[in-house]
Amino acid sequence: MLVLGATGRVARLLRRQVEAKPLENTEFFWVSRRMVPGVDQVYQSGGDVDYLPQCNAVLALWGAVSGGEAALNGNISLAFEAQRIALACGADRVLHASSSAVYSPSLLPVDEAAECAPRNAYGAAKLRMEQALRGAEPKAVCLRIGNVAGADGLLSTIANKPAVTLDRFPDGRGPVRSYLQLATMAQVVDALVWLPVGDLPDILNVGGRAPVSMEELVRATGCDLIWKPAPRGALPVMALDVARLTSLVELDPPSTDATEIVDEWRRIGRRQ
Repeated sequence: MLVLGATGRVARLLRRQVEAKPLENTEFFWVSRRMVPGVDQVYQSGGDVDYLPQCNAVLALWGAVSGGEAALNGNISLAFEAQRIALACGADRVLHASSSAVYSPSLLPVDEAAECAPRNAYGAAKLRMEQALRGAEPKAVCLRIGNVAGADGLLSTIANKPAVTLDRFPDGRGPVRSYLQLATMAQVVDALVWLPVGDLPDILNVGGRAPVSMEELVRATGCDLIWKPAPRGALPVMALDVARLTSLVELDPPSTDATEIVDEWRRIGRRQ
């Protein structure tokens, strides 16, 4: 599997995970715009692909997460670039990192058929990327990923501060989110490499079996928790229905236990 965007936060965490626990039948080749430890090859978008290795699949983790419309729309260009690389390298599938941010707000878990009405520019850009990839060859699979443990704002904050502030909603609870442990992410990616290409969906939610309370995550770290009233428009729940995922992959670990998520973050993801 050729991984694009190897110096991004999620890719660095995934690399640490597979270094700590290599996958039995899948080898990763890490590609980035700059050479740093852990990167196998430097590549500039639009460049010659002849020196990239032949591969079975491409995992596209590159792209903008902030900036203006032009920067975020660059995600579409990068998605097509990943398709071009896959074609040149012999891959029959490309796994594109999308986001749960494409969905409309909902208090219930959302499946892949749920309404998409992104609340921010990032989610809107990812949705445009997905739409542009419909029917693409090689097969394009858009992964609507939840909070990756260690790459999310919460655990990144905890790494640097002794106390964390969370929104408290009128029911007395804090935010609830779908989380994805690094071990689960590696397992999902590995499984999608080996599935027959005809069995791959266009869209796939990727997260734990059940959402996780951010309050429980903070408590599990031992950090102090400070509450503040949730502002208007704050999102109490962002939960992914992963029935489609679990029909394809047996999730182990399930990414639902706050203590396990924090323990893994401390082992693998704490040092960035």
